[in-house]
Amino acid sequence: MTGPPHRIVLVGFMGSGKTTVGARLARILGWQLEDMDARISEENGLSVAEIFGRRGEPFFREEEARVAAALRGRERLVVAAGGGAFATAATREALRAGAATVWLKCDLETILARVRLDGSRPLASSRETIVRLLAEREPSYRLADLTVDASGRRPEVVAREIVDCLFAGQAADGRGGRPNR
Repeated sequence: MTGPPHRIVLVGFMGSGKTTVGARLARILGWQLEDMDARISEENGLSVAEIFGRRGEPFFREEEARVAAALRGRERLVVAAGGGAFATAATREALRAGAATVWLKCDLETILARVRLDGSRPLASSRETIVRLLAEREPSYRLADLTVDASGRRPEVVAREIVDCLFAGQAADGRGGRPNR
């Protein structure tokens, strides 16, 4: 990508802070925030857990692809992608088209501290499931344009680092987001 981005897509595992960091980032930039899970939930009149339970994961993944395609041409937009969205090739390509993609990388301890095993996240049924899913999805997250450490860091600091990396070319606090290419 040449020049500053017109859309930023935050990717990463559940609990990495995509929605929270996304809200801070959108506020800093004066852009809108689109949370893919929230949009899918609203459009279907069901929570994500209810969608998984009633209609199944394949239906949810189709909805992610549809929403990603709908967001493709929008500008001045921060997108908080669902945890599995970037793991699906077609959805990933729609999210990447014309956008800067940022992996909010979290260590396992941070994820386990943030994600409740209470059924609100349908794929977070146990520690073992989280460990397995994280290992399966990390290779796709690595395809993002930029990786920023979000483990145990305040959302404001992470958002500032993203802005500095994408718009000024340097990290905000010296910890350094890493371009992946």
